[in-house]
Amino acid sequence: MTQPPSLQPTPGDRPSVLAVLGLALVGLALSGALACRPGPSPSRPNVLVILVDTLRADRLTPYGASHDTSPAVAELLAERGTTFEQAYAPAPWTLPSMVGLMTGRSPGELVRGGAGAFALPDDVPVLAERLSELGYVTAGFYANPTLHRGNGFARGFDTFYTPPPELASLRLHGDTLLDRVLPWLREQQERGDLTQRPFFLYVHFLDPHDPYTNPANEAHRWPWLPAYDGPLTGDSVHGLYTGALSLGAGPGTDADEDRAWISGLYDGEVAYVDGLVRRLFEALDPEVLADTLVVFTADHGEELYDHRGWKHGETLYQEQLRVPLILRWDAGPVPAGARIAEPASLLDLLPTALTAAGGEVPAGVEGVGLLARLVGDPPDPPPLHRALYARHFGRGPLRAGVVLAPHKLVLFNRQAPFAPSDEVEAHLWRLDLERLARVELFDLEADPHERHNLAAERPDLVTRLAPEIHRHLDRELPGLRVVRAPAGSRGQEETLAGRIDLAREPERWTPLFLGPDDRVELAGRSLTFELTPDVFAKGFLVEGELGAVEGVQVTSGDGDAMGEDTEGVLVGADRPYRGGTVELAALETDTWPGRWPEEARLRVWTRKLRPVTEEDPETVRGLRNLGYVAR
Repeated sequence: MTQPPSLQPTPGDRPSVLAVLGLALVGLALSGALACRPGPSPSRPNVLVILVDTLRADRLTPYGASHDTSPAVAELLAERGTTFEQAYAPAPWTLPSMVGLMTGRSPGELVRGGAGAFALPDDVPVLAERLSELGYVTAGFYANPTLHRGNGFARGFDTFYTPPPELASLRLHGDTLLDRVLPWLREQQERGDLTQRPFFLYVHFLDPHDPYTNPANEAHRWPWLPAYDGPLTGDSVHGLYTGALSLGAGPGTDADEDRAWISGLYDGEVAYVDGLVRRLFEALDPEVLADTLVVFTADHGEELYDHRGWKHGETLYQEQLRVPLILRWDAGPVPAGARIAEPASLLDLLPTALTAAGGEVPAGVEGVGLLARLVGDPPDPPPLHRALYARHFGRGPLRAGVVLAPHKLVLFNRQAPFAPSDEVEAHLWRLDLERLARVELFDLEADPHERHNLAAERPDLVTRLAPEIHRHLDRELPGLRVVRAPAGSRGQEETLAGRIDLAREPERWTPLFLGPDDRVELAGRSLTFELTPDVFAKGFLVEGELGAVEGVQVTSGDGDAMGEDTEGVLVGADRPYRGGTVELAALETDTWPGRWPEEARLRVWTRKLRPVTEEDPETVRGLRNLGYVAR
């Protein structure tokens, strides 16, 4: 099926597509009326990024929280800045999401390897480095111990702090971080040359990451905390996540009371860090604040049992991917009290900050600068639609998704083999098999809590959105690709059977969103397959030193051979396969072939990818302490 041009960027088109996106962003109208038109902006503002770890947007006052959890964020940011109502993280946990934020690029394209391999690659420019090159004084204060010098998060910072990757670091509250930040900020303001050497300050609070404990929670100070005599505490969240604890299992409470209590403790964590945000703003001199671009956001959200799970990292539902994003710049082009409905991404932070600082955006950045969309000139432009991609990057088989407002499509590689390494992984895998469908499609406007899967009702939307997922995965996953066309092409209402012969025996093959009735078998140097019709392209990846493809044969659903001319088989950059041996180098192509010619039935190609990234031992240790990987 032919896709709209806006969904078909190719490497050759990439610069022009980004240029068009940049021009279109200049013309985007605000979803709320501008209270006033900002005056001329300074050429080099200070840049302050406040990131709150594990903060889901809907638990903040400006995003409609049921409790007034964040009056400081509402007063100091939303009322005096611009709120992006639909901002998304590229991953549901910290490390890959932060790689995306600091580089402006999809993390899966930069990092290949296990969870401990997520790092800022040495050959990719990062935000602090670029601002340092522009003459900024830079400081990064991270409360999350997985973000450390060893995996690159100190790069570009003149001053850098992160706690040791130990379990005790998770129990440090944000006031300990702020006690380090405020002296540095006071020193910068006292030096008095901020117009010549502005500062970039990055502050990463760990609250409300579990455990949901802080002095105010323990004193039951929050008005929304219910009366509770049950056994669960702010330390219980990890036990609920691993299956060691369950709701309603203790004496004196039921499941609803337990869940309300845990939810209230999480909101107490949000309120606690809101007080820290107020303290940080109070430390800014008014003149300094006026010339400071402030960005408030989060790396990902938190489940809180919305889809029967806890913590984060397992799914791509809204509670984990939708994050707050609020910009304030009193002297710049950021109107007060405005709200923007069009989706934004954490990948947009780098180009936004560099543009404000007068710098150039590095090549390869996927994010777009957000300041241009606040100008509102020319008036009443058409809305810009762009697909925002996310992947879970965690344990278990692949899940990847895309938001193209107002819809979200998520694909789950259910047929991929997975052997849990311990009982925790086994518990999470059983839960995922129960709650995650192979294909999920949601209308986020009509169904913001993602309760009604539309995939069976709207196959046309699945067909339209799936190529955006495949386009990203094609730049991330290793292997020779063998993919059948989606249903709708000529002859694609039948099962496609065939065989591919290789010069050398593969190490393995991996399903690519195969269904339960699809079949692939590896015998020596040959793979035979039967791929049933589907509304999106699917197939498998073959890994190893394959040497070459020595032959591809396909048959139709009735078993009749298609002939030695292998009609409908395309190789490499969509060349018809005429039989015989094809070297792997001749199969390389630069992009996922989102448009299927009418005659195409099967495609075989490969991609060059970045080398696998070595896992960092300190990162792995920190991830074990946080419960992301098995001990």
